[in-house]
Amino acid sequence: MEKTFDAFFEDDIIHVTFISEHYTEEMIDEAIKQRLEMTKDRIYPMFADISRVKSFTREARQRLAQKDAGLGTKAVAILTNSKAQEVLYNFFNTIYKAPAPAKMFTNKEKALEWLQQFKENRN
Repeated sequence: MEKTFDAFFEDDIIHVTFISEHYTEEMIDEAIKQRLEMTKDRIYPMFADISRVKSFTREARQRLAQKDAGLGTKAVAILTNSKAQEVLYNFFNTIYKAPAPAKMFTNKEKALEWLQQFKENRN
């Protein structure tokens, strides 16, 4: 399977960059498994750059909504290049709460700044 994401730690935050334009359930499942291996039962804030992504299959979105998809994350800042997507996501996130605090941004610096508050007391 070709590499579809890149993940690394920086400043006590796990950074995940989605490389492909289109994601399937299998690709998301692999990303979740690898992130869980990286976090090793510890909890971290996560920065997820989805700015290159054009689509997720229905099954991929369902996989992202499963309980284990959020394990190991204290909060998630999602970077997109779409202001409309940012506004819609943040609106719906106030109604349908994610298991961990989550917020979408169009500015990387603001996203990383927002995550700073979640770096203390990781377990």
